Amino acid sequence: MRTASILVRIWLLVVVGSMVSACGAEPAGPNLVIVLIDELRKDSADQYMTGVNAAARRGIVVDEMRSAAPWTYPSVISLMSGLYPQQHGADGHLHENTLSRIAPGVPLLQRRLHDAGYSTAAFITNPFLLDWNDFHVGFDTFDGSFVGTQGNHWGDESVWSPETMFSNTVNPAVRRHFDAKPLDAPEFTYIHYIDVHGPWRGAPFRGTYAEAITYMDRKVMEIYDYFMRRYDGDLLFVVTSDHGRALGDDMSVGYGRRFRRQKHSVHDYNLRIPFAILPSAHVDHAVRVSGPASNIDVVPTLLEWLGIPDEVDRPGRSLLSSIRQGQPIAAPRYLYARNSAFGQLNDAVLFGRYKVIRFFDIDSGALLEQRRFDLEDDPRETRAVPDDGAPTADDFRLMAGNHGLAFEAKFDGVDAEVEARLRALGYLGGESSPP
Repeated sequence: MRTASILVRIWLLVVVGSMVSACGAEPAGPNLVIVLIDELRKDSADQYMTGVNAAARRGIVVDEMRSAAPWTYPSVISLMSGLYPQQHGADGHLHENTLSRIAPGVPLLQRRLHDAGYSTAAFITNPFLLDWNDFHVGFDTFDGSFVGTQGNHWGDESVWSPETMFSNTVNPAVRRHFDAKPLDAPEFTYIHYIDVHGPWRGAPFRGTYAEAITYMDRKVMEIYDYFMRRYDGDLLFVVTSDHGRALGDDMSVGYGRRFRRQKHSVHDYNLRIPFAILPSAHVDHAVRVSGPASNIDVVPTLLEWLGIPDEVDRPGRSLLSSIRQGQPIAAPRYLYARNSAFGQLNDAVLFGRYKVIRFFDIDSGALLEQRRFDLEDDPRETRAVPDDGAPTADDFRLMAGNHGLAFEAKFDGVDAEVEARLRALGYLGGESSPP
């Protein structure tokens, strides 16, 4: 009897030990690098990113990627959370030049990968993402020294540091960090470049949008080659953007021109962004994925690819089956985008070839304009077409809601009466739905 008891105890120890070992085991990889080029619109990337494009033609390209927001802060948090802006709460104030702080519970990719055993690092050149809020949590290394801090404010030009803000400083910093670091766990690195965004005073290239993209193209390929050598090809290397830029007459053509503003409207010159995964041991042939995609799809796609269970019910959809099968993204599909910051409130639903954009009064929540565009016939959204068919008001209400998961926007130093009024109108996230 005593012998049997001992054997049972030994068996239990073995089982428990193997369970602990399995739970604590480090993932096998692959390593992951996300490179984000701030303010790079897709058609300009197609024209000027010759090196990246040549590599991407041997890798994976998602043709119709759009951002869920037309400016950096909410777009990046959507990219890294798989949530829409009204869910994660990263936004700007409607009346003041103030940004919200994201809640500690927002399910960001770096936190999930860190918990899964990845070594994580970020190199940040946009002050919206510095450590005045919790975006840095989940990164073992977080280097935001390339630009100054403006806290939770918007529009402070003094933060730009021409001696350090461009990729000719960022890339050496990345290499120094990893040259001194042993490769003892799979790694996730996020690099946020500001070269294309500017300002271009003191830039190591001529100060035009085209020249900035051409320069950035060389720097992306430089850091891609570095990581390919470091990991011997065991790598997913993502190149994308957060939003576009108004060029030419983008802001003055077509119907409703008073609403066409750079970074402030959900027209496609602000939303269409490049997305590619460059060749590696895990991307060994060319795949071109068509169909509607949003940057909220990136986290579900990467988690599935890395074999890491997704513990969050996100509205984003994994694109991995489309990538592996080389097939279009399944339709029909509705995609949502929204801007609610700095005196502008507008949103859009994309469905098939059509897109409906709505503009609201920021004080009353009243609908000012609603216009429907046929993107196949009119990709610049200059001519409204009859506003019939989908999406309905119910469709909009569903897409603009919290999808079962939302975090309240927190604004520091904002007039309490103004904030209470906006909250009553549903503009500040949480359980309230936008108008």
